[in-house]
Amino acid sequence: MRKIDPEGVWEDFEDQLDEQSQYYRSSWSTLTGAADRKIATENYALTIGVMFEGYINDLIFAYANRDCSRVMQHLENSVRETLAAIPKAEAAFNKFADFKHRDHLTKSELKAILDPEGRNTSFPNFVAIEDRAQQWLADHHRNRFTGLNAQQKAVINAVIATRNNLAHRSKGSLDRLNEAFSAGALYPTGLQRNVNRIQQAGHYLKAKHPPNSPDTRATIMGRLLKDAAESIVH
Repeated sequence: MRKIDPEGVWEDFEDQLDEQSQYYRSSWSTLTGAADRKIATENYALTIGVMFEGYINDLIFAYANRDCSRVMQHLENSVRETLAAIPKAEAAFNKFADFKHRDHLTKSELKAILDPEGRNTSFPNFVAIEDRAQQWLADHHRNRFTGLNAQQKAVINAVIATRNNLAHRSKGSLDRLNEAFSAGALYPTGLQRNVNRIQQAGHYLKAKHPPNSPDTRATIMGRLLKDAAESIVH
């Protein structure tokens, strides 16, 4: 039975990122007004954030499809925890039933377990992504997520916080955006904010860094996101 290829998931995401980066750079060159460039920057940052969410969901699914041992163990643990609260049911199960572990689940079976409502999981930060990998993935696949360095994790947190702020425009999401961009690990990248709060994500991310550089903070963030995302596969 053919399994989902994590490499293919990465290549699709890489193509999408490159396409969005090229479009953003082209838009930047065409637009001259600060307000238009702000909107273009917001659209780019929001898009790559949404795309990354889909990438993580697809990648976790692909790794679980490659090795479902952790999924099977999680299901057994969940059933045993439920049975422990019902002594008669637990006694009956222990006497007449048993778990039959399988080496592979079909894509549809796995989808019903990992995504029963048919929609991507939203992750508030990278810790939540690590938790999901811990829950569903075998150690050798889970370690690809936990093995990212502090800067890569901080970049992902910044991308997620930006996506959420641009989608919701709430005070709470702006607070989380400022928290994400205050991470010390971002300092070498030019993404770390100074003591002043970020008031609008678009204004902050459209700024060139350094000032005479061809790169905006948004293009820096997109490039670093691409590197971090690839590290989970390669």
